[in-house]
Amino acid sequence: MSTTKIISEVKKIPHTVTDVYGFFSDFRKIANIFELAANNPQVQEQIETQAKKKVDFKEYIEHWEATENNCTFVIKGFGEAGLEFVEKEENKMLKMTGYGRSPFEFYIWIQLVEKDAYDTRIKLTVHAELNAMMKMMLKKKLEKGIDQLVEGLTRIPYNMLQNIES
Repeated sequence: MSTTKIISEVKKIPHTVTDVYGFFSDFRKIANIFELAANNPQVQEQIETQAKKKVDFKEYIEHWEATENNCTFVIKGFGEAGLEFVEKEENKMLKMTGYGRSPFEFYIWIQLVEKDAYDTRIKLTVHAELNAMMKMMLKKKLEKGIDQLVEGLTRIPYNMLQNIES
């Protein structure tokens, strides 16, 4: 096994670092947005307008259960997965790892930098323990997935989500 490191591009989020960190630092808020979007057409429409495309949360992820510091969910076509925070630095960084069943050990860092009041920069870094065969099969997919994920994170309407109940 060797550590595979994948780093996303740095992207700009047009929201305050407080709004962005506040959303990501509590898995219950992420779970609530899935629920809100699924049951409230107005919220779904606002998210899709901000994202500039149709967003169907249930197309990829289902059975999301969360506490403040960990969550489990089912990724369609992959199976059960989970995340757990192992470190948080307010308005700067969140570090998480796998929670529950995971086919390999990994860590994900979300790094945030406040450039201006409504200019938060985000970068994702993944460290995954992969054997040679898994690295060959997964590295390109992980690189593409991380870049798509960080791009998607720039389109979330964080200011709409700041009052979501945990």
